[in-house]
Amino acid sequence: MYRRLQTALVFLFLALTLQGCAALLVGTAVGVVGGVAISDDTVQSDIDVPFTKVWDRAGNVILDMGGEIQKEDMEKGVITSKVKSSSVTLSIDALTEKATRLKVKARKNYLPNIKLAHKIAGRIIAKK
Repeated sequence: MYRRLQTALVFLFLALTLQGCAALLVGTAVGVVGGVAISDDTVQSDIDVPFTKVWDRAGNVILDMGGEIQKEDMEKGVITSKVKSSSVTLSIDALTEKATRLKVKARKNYLPNIKLAHKIAGRIIAKK
């Protein structure tokens, strides 16, 4: 009886503290430090890849997925595009010479499209 109560309390605590947070676990074999859904429509990953490589990968992934790049600003690290009728914004920031923070935001008809954001981020991270 005590064990069940303890387990229930742990689950209740986790449910309340982790509400709205979803972790994206990606293998370290592709050089990922970690990835997290930081909002309803945005995924963030810190990866051990230089900025220019992430920038090139991001553009290639958007095009490979049949998307259209609408605007690129390498100085600000922002790419805006349309992928599968969703608006996608990629923010790429150099953390160090060899590490980069990638944020992928996806919205369809003004509603979050977190599945697409995860898919794009995963492909950018895994791309060689």
